[in-house]
Amino acid sequence: MLFFTLFSSYIAPFFRLAFFAPFLIIAYYQKSYLGALKSSFLCGIILDLLSSPLRFGIWTLNYLTTTALVYPQKRNFFSDSLITMPILVFLFSFISTVLQAVLLFIFSKPLKLSFAWIFTDLLFMPFLDSLFAFCWFVIPSFFFKLSVKRAAK
Repeated sequence: MLFFTLFSSYIAPFFRLAFFAPFLIIAYYQKSYLGALKSSFLCGIILDLLSSPLRFGIWTLNYLTTTALVYPQKRNFFSDSLITMPILVFLFSFISTVLQAVLLFIFSKPLKLSFAWIFTDLLFMPFLDSLFAFCWFVIPSFFFKLSVKRAAK
């Protein structure tokens, strides 16, 4: 995910995907709450280092707060379900976008809210994030499990 984050302006310059969201959702299921907060802190620091126009620390605060809000939701979803990853990535991306708008309003320049912003940034982009997570993590793991089952027979 670090590769995608570093080269996202070349891969998909018009789409601002949250490439760290699937990694953090996996970390929620594999680590404790403190471990998940450490992972989100690290991802936030990386994004802060890569995003020069924003004040340093906004992404870190965003990811830490989003993790604090989304992490408890893991008890509502089974980790081995195919739909868990896309749903939680959508939730992460949606909450992160709302928090980013609030943080930019408080610490930097406020965003101009419009129906186009609501549709693209609050609905379409989280949907693309969840579609990315589904295609990059869920589908390969599904086929890997099938091939392991066939090899065991």
